Amino acid sequence: MRSCKVCVVALVSLVSAGCDDNIDLDPLDTTPPVEARVRPRSIIGGTLTMASGDIAVAADPDRDLVHIVDVGAQRVRRTIALEPGDEPARVIVAENVAHIVLRGFGGIASIDLATDTLLARTPVCAEPRGIAFDPIAATLHVACADGSLFELDAATRESLGSTQHDPDLRDVMIVDGEVQVSQFRSGAILDRAGHRRLPTVFGDLEPRVAWRSIYEPNTGSVVVLHQLLSTASVPIQPGSGGDDGGGGGGDLPYGGGGGCSPPLSGPALSIMRGDEVTTFPLLGAPMSVDVALSSDGSRMALAMPGAEPGRSSLRVGGSSFEEAGFECGAADDGPDLGQITAVAFALDDTVVVAQSREPAQLVIMRDDGHAQDFSIIALEGGSRFDTGHEIFHRKTESGLSCASCHPEGTDDGFVWRFEGLGPRRTQPLDVELAGSAPFHWDGDMPDLDVLMSEVLAHRMGGERQSPERSESFASWLFAQGRPAVRPTESDAAEVARGEALFASNGCARCHDGAQLGGARTESFRGAALQVPSLRRVSLRPPFMHDGRSVTLRDAVIDMVDGTLDTAVPSDDIDAMVAFLRTR
Repeated sequence: MRSCKVCVVALVSLVSAGCDDNIDLDPLDTTPPVEARVRPRSIIGGTLTMASGDIAVAADPDRDLVHIVDVGAQRVRRTIALEPGDEPARVIVAENVAHIVLRGFGGIASIDLATDTLLARTPVCAEPRGIAFDPIAATLHVACADGSLFELDAATRESLGSTQHDPDLRDVMIVDGEVQVSQFRSGAILDRAGHRRLPTVFGDLEPRVAWRSIYEPNTGSVVVLHQLLSTASVPIQPGSGGDDGGGGGGDLPYGGGGGCSPPLSGPALSIMRGDEVTTFPLLGAPMSVDVALSSDGSRMALAMPGAEPGRSSLRVGGSSFEEAGFECGAADDGPDLGQITAVAFALDDTVVVAQSREPAQLVIMRDDGHAQDFSIIALEGGSRFDTGHEIFHRKTESGLSCASCHPEGTDDGFVWRFEGLGPRRTQPLDVELAGSAPFHWDGDMPDLDVLMSEVLAHRMGGERQSPERSESFASWLFAQGRPAVRPTESDAAEVARGEALFASNGCARCHDGAQLGGARTESFRGAALQVPSLRRVSLRPPFMHDGRSVTLRDAVIDMVDGTLDTAVPSDDIDAMVAFLRTR
């Protein structure tokens, strides 16, 4: 019972006081916390591919393992242990060699599938994310968070050069012989010339966060699994969430997401054919991170790790809106198959292979059109169940989880419009948050306990957490920091000059310490705001608390104009931007 008016009605025979009474009927989760020996990072998704009709290659970023599995024989052929912290993610197969992106290492691992042995570890860039194989040119293409797109010889893995794009690249695709890449937060698809295609706006919902982008050659379509985010005014008090049309927490400030009503942030699918783009929300689906299409494009599988405990996190249906199983009122019914994070079709599309991160297993689903049959192939590696990780990804009554607005433990790049507050850009979480309280742009959350009670429970409809569980969540969250994204090709002298200018112009007075800010409140243009950390700042357009600066250069100019009495030369601005891109 979350709104005060409901509390008063429920207790009218017991008390005569109103909303200020210290009575709380919100459920409290007192389950003893569990902390994994190696605490997992936020979910990436899309860590599975098929090497042939029946050989699956599954990367496990939580355990730094790669599994080679014979799906037809229902057995693990080999498990290869990587280095601790390698964080294997995207996988492709080129000429019987599996190439796996190692986010933590900063390169790729190559495994010979004829012998199931590790051939090489190849450094590429600070944070590689996506990879594709061009069979005509026999080249690999690796996309990096800093905007670099590298081309490698597939046989030797020697670099053949790179091109530079805007930062935050994610997936790579070979589309009719042309290399195209996606951007994570914006959801855009870019070609080598930098031309952009975006999923379409759907009513008052805008596209963001491209979890997975794949090319479907039979129809010549690029398929993007992304999120749709609401541009409507968002209340922060209960009772104003409105009727959600489906019982999905409409009385909650962040209500919606039940039945026929999309949540404030929910999964969607966009199909791009040339200049034509079709977008539809995946109603009833929780946070979704991977999609696979059958070879003829007629069927779709979806990984939904945000499903509530005990509900299915795998859905399979037709590839059209009507046939996909996401029509009005659909729910994620079905067996609990673990936390599915990756999907693929196998054995001439007669089987769906799904990878569960916890427990570590492959789920083999056979569907003859009349009934579904499931079998399990257990994978090596100890449990990585972790209370902090589970709270972060768990779906609440509003249809949201923490990961809905903070995908991969960072931010969605979106500017929300809150009633009484105005526009507020989502803040990142991967910037070493320990010691940075108070939280939120206005500093109105003195600590994480208050934030969890107010936002997770009060606004989102999640359960309140016991002190022990809150502490476990905090320690998990504070461990989600990622290293700097340093461009592979940068002018060292220009970066050093920019760092000196950053200090001499007084920027380092507020953006101080190892995180370049994040731990103080300052007045800027008449408003008292938390100074944000500038760690990984180049990945996060738009900038400023209200998203008014489109580019990093715009943001530096805005800050200079608002804090200095003298003009700063344009080339000095460029130098400071070059410095910030290395943080």
